[in-house]
Amino acid sequence: MSADQTKKLEKKRRIIESAFELFKSKNIYNTAVDDIVKAAGIARGTFYLYFKDKSDLIEQLVFYKSGESMKEMMLLAAKRAADAQDLESYARIFIDALIDAMVGQKELLTVLNKNMSACLRSFPSFGDPEAVELYHSITGRLLDHGYTQEGLDRAAYVVFELISAVSYDAITYEKPFGIEEIRPVLVTAALSVLRGCAAA
Repeated sequence: MSADQTKKLEKKRRIIESAFELFKSKNIYNTAVDDIVKAAGIARGTFYLYFKDKSDLIEQLVFYKSGESMKEMMLLAAKRAADAQDLESYARIFIDALIDAMVGQKELLTVLNKNMSACLRSFPSFGDPEAVELYHSITGRLLDHGYTQEGLDRAAYVVFELISAVSYDAITYEKPFGIEEIRPVLVTAALSVLRGCAAA
């Protein structure tokens, strides 16, 4: 990557991070593009070099932040599940760790509003090679047990979507159930998805 490309990427990240901080404090609807450019320390015209409008920024922010978060969750889950002896234990530990990671990211959940799995929509073209490598090292264990890559990609999407949507309500609002009340059902449902994808 050239120095110019790196500079542009850093500026785009600065805009995204500034918007994210404003969305956390003021919420998305009460934050104007003028607020974002002021916080990022850029000219209004510069904003439009990177984003078509505020909606485009929100879409890219969700992708970027969910990708960062997903990588952190996968690292935590892979670390905890590394010593699991069998596939069922590995999957259970991994899923439970994903839920724990989401509990630790309540602020992020509030901004992303159930969109934690957004980055999986474009796997494996996701922009972070380390995250893609981590994803494939995790799914590699399942490939060794008869899963197909296509089946795993589908299962990962459904599992992350399921966990993020249910965790959002359970962590953010604690309704209709708190996360600890719903966790056993959520883990069982996610394991069921994985089992179903083994036969697909």
